[in-house]
Formats: sequence, structure tokens, C-alpha cells
Amino acid sequence: MKAKNFRFAQILFAAILSLVCQQHTFPKTSFWWGTASLADDRQLPFHMFLDLTATPPSGYFLVGDERTPIPEITQRGDSLLLNFSEYGALMQARWQNGWLHGQYLRFREDTTSFTFVAGPATPEEAARAVKPSVPPVGAYRVYFEYDNGIDSASTATFWVKHDSIFGTILDPSGDYGLLAGVQDKNRVQLNRFTGWQALLVELEQTQGDWAGRLYVRSEKPSHFKLKPLRELPAPAHNPRQTRMKNPAAPFQFSGVTLAGDSLTSADPRLQGKVLLLDIMGSWCHNCMDAAPLLQQLYEEFHGDGLEVISLAFEIKGDFTAAQKNLGMFQQRYGLTFPIIFCGSTAKANVQVRLSNQLDDFFAYPTTIFVGRDGRVHAIHVGFHGPGTGERYQAQMRHYYETVKELLKDASRMQMHSSK
Repeated sequence: MKAKNFRFAQILFAAILSLVCQQHTFPKTSFWWGTASLADDRQLPFHMFLDLTATPPSGYFLVGDERTPIPEITQRGDSLLLNFSEYGALMQARWQNGWLHGQYLRFREDTTSFTFVAGPATPEEAARAVKPSVPPVGAYRVYFEYDNGIDSASTATFWVKHDSIFGTILDPSGDYGLLAGVQDKNRVQLNRFTGWQALLVELEQTQGDWAGRLYVRSEKPSHFKLKPLRELPAPAHNPRQTRMKNPAAPFQFSGVTLAGDSLTSADPRLQGKVLLLDIMGSWCHNCMDAAPLLQQLYEEFHGDGLEVISLAFEIKGDFTAAQKNLGMFQQRYGLTFPIIFCGSTAKANVQVRLSNQLDDFFAYPTTIFVGRDGRVHAIHVGFHGPGTGERYQAQMRHYYETVKELLKDASRMQMHSSK
């Protein structure tokens, strides 16, 4: 009898041990629900999916229905590393008692960091939301309050879908990306975490007016107020516009392709072509939103004489690092047009390559449309991604119309010269 009881105890202990091990074993494929600790003890929720069984491991962050791929994932034992080398950032964590405990690091001259925790979640848990009451739906002017005055150059748009609230903030250089969140009575929290971005927006309604705070990474919050608009203003109302200093002069550029070859504006292969020049960087989230449209234009109009070239300015001036990061960017978006490395975003380099030719260059991306005559015919500042709705659609129409008009003008020039 004692032997049977001992045997039963062994089996029970083994079962309990197995269950405990299963609960605390690092999941190889799972959705994750986590929070990042920002300034003022604010907790930024984030959702991600990791598949560590793939070769190489893969994953993405979720904001609403939007997925942002994680470029490089390494798991060794209980340690996990998510590397965003394009952005000069990483997330490192250790698996402890059923949770990932880690740190996010953004490497600059003033490196910033914050801690995070994450645990396995079902798809339903990762998408959970609270039904809003009276949400701040519509377009708004954003008045950011700073020590040196009020900045009213930004706008915002918010909408409700099912039980969640979505929105974005737009400034002259682009948009903040899709924000998603929930509402509790007169308070709203909207979040965005993609590895490249860590944003938390708090809104509170008092006597019918909305005000809020914007948290970016571990920085102290920016306070703002919202004033309703009938609709978002047209991009033409942008108070800042980048222009050629000499409209009659051709825009000049030079750089190194990812294959290591030199490419300049004087290249014979580019003469007499319509050029769409994309000033960008692999670190820039608005540039990511622009990439699919540029590839689409290249595929449709390259045969008609359109050349698309990305002029890449990276965080560091190291070609080896740029080659790796821009190569990942190129592969992620299936880009078949040239990307040339033009050095770093350092002020001195940008001054020589861009600011000497352009008045008030301030945004990545900036798109320069060059006609077959070599002159700059249009400059589009920034890029508004899919999260901006109609603004995104209008922007796509603008790109298409500008390219078509330049190609049409080029055809007229060819017909005239052949007479």
C-alpha cells in the first residue's frame, strides 16, 4: 500500500512539475501583451506576435489592424533581443516566472531608455477594448503649449471602429502613425508602440472641451488643447514649404548604391528622364509609409520614362551599417528602384547636400519631382500615412497627377523636337 501511495505521489509530483514547467517555458509562438513604463509612471500598452520557430525568427507589433515587422529577433535560452538597427534601437529582455522583463534603448548622443514587461496573450486578449461613451470623433486643431509659446501647426483626427478609438496627429512633416486605444467615461488613452515609436496620448474632456498630454518614449509630456474643425485643412495650407533657392537650377545629388557603385544627378542614364527623388532614411516611420506608393509609381510608369531614386540619410555615416539597414528596408517593401546612401543626418552633411539648394528643408521624407528638362517642378514635404484616411488618399492622387503631368509634358517635348 505504501509503495502504491509512493508511486501515486511520484506521478502527481511529476504532473505538477510538468504543468509548472509548461507555464514557465518560454513560448515559441505566441501573441504578447505588454506595457512600457514612460515618464510620470505612465504605462504604454503594446501588442506583438513572435514566432521563434521560424528561420530566422519573425514577429510584428500590432496597432489596431496595422502590423509593423520586427527586423531582427534573437533568442538564446531565457534571453530575447529585438533589434531595430535601422532606428538605432533595441529591446532586450529576460524570461522570468512567466513574464518578459526588459529594457528599451534608443542610441543617440543622449541615449534614452525605459523598462517594459510582457506576457503571453491570446489574440482575443491582445485585441481587448472598452466600449467608448462620447468619443472625440472628428477633426481638431492641436495647440501644443510650450515654455516659449503655443504651437498651432498640428491637427488631429479621431474616429471609432467597433469598440475602439483610433486617430493620429498630423504636423507639417507628416503624421504620428495610427494611434489606437479605449475610453473610460470622459478620458481617452491612445497608444502606439512599434519599436520605432513609443507614443501615448491622454485626452480628458472638461466642460465639453478636450485637452491632453503627449508622451514620447521616456521624455516629459507635451500638453495641448483641442479645438474642433469642420474638416482637416488641405496640405496646401501647410505653413512651412520647402522650395528651391534657385528655381532655374537643377537639383544635384550624389551617393553610393547598396552595391557600392557611385550614382549622381549627372549620370547619362538619368538625362531626359522624369525623376522622383525621395529624401528619406530607414529610421523614419513616415518614409516607411511612403515606400509602397513609390514602388507602385515606379512599376506603373518606369516604362514611360519615370525614374525613382531614394536619397538616404542615415543616423550614422557608416556605409556598412547603411548597407545593412537600407537593404532590410528595401527587402521589406520589395523596392526595385535604386537607393543611394548620401551620408548621415548630421547638420553639416545635410547643409552641403540639401540646405545649400533648398530653402527650409526640415522633413523626412521630402519628395522632389524633376521634369525631363532637369528642373524641379514640385516638392512634397512629409508624408501622411494610411492612418490619416482621406488625407492619405488625396496625397496619393497628388503624386499620381504630378507624375502623369510631367510624363505628359515630356511626351510633348519629344514630339516637338522630332518635328
